Amino acid sequence: MSKVKPPKIPVDYSRTKVPEDKTVKGIQIASIIVGIGVTLPVFFVGSEVTQAIGLSNASWVFFGVCIILSVLCGITAIIGNRTRLSTYMLLHFSFGKKGTQIINILVAITLLGWYAVTVEIFGQALTDAFKQLLDVNFPLSTGIIIGSVLMTLTSIYGFRVIERFSSIAVPLMIIFVIYVLYIATSENSISSLLNIDGDNSMTIVQAISAVVGMVILTPVLMPDYSRFARTDKDSLIAVLGLTIGFPLVLLAGGIPSLITGEIDIMKIMIGLSLTIPALFILIFSTWTTNTANLYSTQLTLATVFTKTKDFKLGIAASIFGTILALFGVATYFIDFLNISSIFIPPVSAIFIADFFFIKKQNYNLKDFDSLPHFDAAAIISWVVACVIAYLGAYDYITLTSISFFDSFIVGFLLYIILKKIIK
Repeated sequence: MSKVKPPKIPVDYSRTKVPEDKTVKGIQIASIIVGIGVTLPVFFVGSEVTQAIGLSNASWVFFGVCIILSVLCGITAIIGNRTRLSTYMLLHFSFGKKGTQIINILVAITLLGWYAVTVEIFGQALTDAFKQLLDVNFPLSTGIIIGSVLMTLTSIYGFRVIERFSSIAVPLMIIFVIYVLYIATSENSISSLLNIDGDNSMTIVQAISAVVGMVILTPVLMPDYSRFARTDKDSLIAVLGLTIGFPLVLLAGGIPSLITGEIDIMKIMIGLSLTIPALFILIFSTWTTNTANLYSTQLTLATVFTKTKDFKLGIAASIFGTILALFGVATYFIDFLNISSIFIPPVSAIFIADFFFIKKQNYNLKDFDSLPHFDAAAIISWVVACVIAYLGAYDYITLTSISFFDSFIVGFLLYIILKKIIK
């Protein structure tokens, strides 16, 4: 009896350079980044932060964080474009072949956390919508499983499918976000909304950390997408998806939340009489985002489990993430974001420092086999940066009072210093 052949998966260059003839325009990549932003967890964070600190403070946090991280994202986007390598291949040059596996596992766990949270919130949105529209108690577990299956099938076919999918979904998402903001403000003046105080369930610093934690993987993972950009200019155009798109989505979650008093996105949309369009758009948006999450997880694991086909890794990751969702991981979402704002920033700090200041933009795959198993400077810098940022987050020490800045600055400077000392 002949063996059943696995699906024919397009080459996605997870361990090699992207050929020049496979590159695309920056606006196409920007649409993917926007698609990642228009999703249930981002609406959720917008709602939580706005209700906690008020719209005026929340607006400054949303735009400020996204602009700062866009600068960082632009730098990593250029690295991806100039090397044509994924983040996980790039990390080998700074952390070493075995050291990279430690970081990749950390990133994979973070991505799986995002995947699980997104699937769970997606399932809850379906439950709320079916209850409102049909008075049917749609099981949460069924919604989680259906969503996960659809997202997995899309992600295993790689960047090209994500790009085509986003080209359809993203224009609808943008129209939806603008319309939600219009409906929310048409009967409530902006000045009156700005005067609403938050409930003080978060401090400004905690709000910043939550938003940073939500966005911080984008600069780290940007090379996965910008390696497909035609030029540096296209890479920077792609970053506009974060600079402009994310703050608008956060506000589209935050402003209606103030009006309705709800945190749950579908309950907010029901309160605005937008149940049907919200259900349709949020299915598309969450599908796009979690497809990207699983795609990046797949790339990460591909550098750890080098003998396993990418699509098999994607399926395994999907199953694990679905199990987490079924156990209610979304309950710990804000805590998860705060932790991410500590452990992820020094990763990007170190590979930026290595590419521009240590290796002088000279990453050659011919040197790959001669790379060390562990780079002591990178590992030490990452650990020290995480410890200092953690202590700062809990007020044991004070640097900038914001975990992201603490971990990034310490990781960046310490790595350069140690590379000068350790030969």
